[in-house]
Amino acid sequence: MAQLNLLCCKTGEFTIAIQLDRVIGVVESGLLTPLPYAGDAFEGLVEAIGQVMPRVNLAQMLDTTQPEGGILVVVMDKGGSLALRVQQVTSMLTVEGEHILASATRARARHELFMADFTQHDEQHYLLDIDRLATADSLKVLPPDGEVMLAEALPPAIAEELINESHTPYLLVEVGSETYAFESAEVEELLVSGPIRPMPGAPEWLLGLIDLRGKPVLAVSTGLLLGKQANAGREICLLTQLEGGLEIALFVDRALGLERFSPDLIYPMSQAMAGIRSYFVIGEDKIVGIISPQKLVEQVRQTLTDAIPGEPWAAGEQPVAQAPVPHHQLLTVRVGEELFGLTLERIERILASVQLTPLPSTVEHFDGIADVGDGVIPVIDLRKQVASAGTPATNPPCILTMLEGAMAGILVDQVLSIRDVSADRFEAVKDGSKLPISHIVPLEGRMVSVLTIDRLLPAA
Repeated sequence: MAQLNLLCCKTGEFTIAIQLDRVIGVVESGLLTPLPYAGDAFEGLVEAIGQVMPRVNLAQMLDTTQPEGGILVVVMDKGGSLALRVQQVTSMLTVEGEHILASATRARARHELFMADFTQHDEQHYLLDIDRLATADSLKVLPPDGEVMLAEALPPAIAEELINESHTPYLLVEVGSETYAFESAEVEELLVSGPIRPMPGAPEWLLGLIDLRGKPVLAVSTGLLLGKQANAGREICLLTQLEGGLEIALFVDRALGLERFSPDLIYPMSQAMAGIRSYFVIGEDKIVGIISPQKLVEQVRQTLTDAIPGEPWAAGEQPVAQAPVPHHQLLTVRVGEELFGLTLERIERILASVQLTPLPSTVEHFDGIADVGDGVIPVIDLRKQVASAGTPATNPPCILTMLEGAMAGILVDQVLSIRDVSADRFEAVKDGSKLPISHIVPLEGRMVSVLTIDRLLPAA
């Protein structure tokens, strides 16, 4: 089974792990609007990342307690988005999915919302079951005993704003008194480090060595390489891999959260700054520099290479380049309980929602037509071909693609992510199935079926 990328946080007595592909962002809580007759753990509605969504007291759902305040981890479930209030984010980890999911029975016995558990750095972590949490009774809005709730009395349904998959997730950190960001794809893990073993004669920015699961890794001060004061704390570090396979731990003062930004909001640096390649603006005037680990260590690369315990290659000798493995960009979507993938080169556009107009029964193969702004196109409702226990959305997202030489739409329940997948992870499907599937791709412990778009219509 594939590796799981996890975001870990503290809530009450538990350290909770959440699959990173289910996390939309980590933000501070905004103004809370309570709802009458809400479940105990349903604190109300809050605006986060441009959406209005339920705020959930995760500690209460886990039968533990935590102080007021904290931060919100915004996650997506099968029906929309939830803002989970936790004490703090502690780390980002990568673990073997098959290994930890084998502990499911033990974890469920600890609490019904846990789907696995594992130990990391001598601390017990519990993998949270987001879908089971979202359907828990403690989140439902119910009338008091003896009363009936009229439909008019309920708040209007929260429109699900799909995550714009062109937005890039960034990890926000604090170095000194300033906020910086790392593109999450460049961070292998975020963790609380153990002791740092000093290296005699090393420069001040080279803090020493940390023990990473039995392997020595160089510890580097991000603040000093940025020309600022030494890091106030020496606990939080980001593991990153540089060209040539050199892995280092960049120490920062604090991890602040995870947020997604459109490429349109990322600006290149007009002046050269050590380690900073671009920036974005938060709020009205807070500039956040985006750190490139590669650029950050360019000025000291030779010193780092010389300091590696048991040098992987001789001084001045470059590692042998491996033959590149071809990659495919895959758009992953959810239809009912199933995950499907479409190769990105076939996708023209993604619309957050469309209004489907039915076609006469004499029209075959298509389920309706939709106005997409620059024309009306025929649409295939993929949800009708997949058994689903849920109620289909009224205005579902629509994938626009070229089908038999003309633009057509494909309706799904939810657009999830765009993934860069190596070609060797595609497993060909030999036998026929209910849908035109060409390959299967394992991603984060789930199997994604790759659609052959041209086979959505039967052969003439």
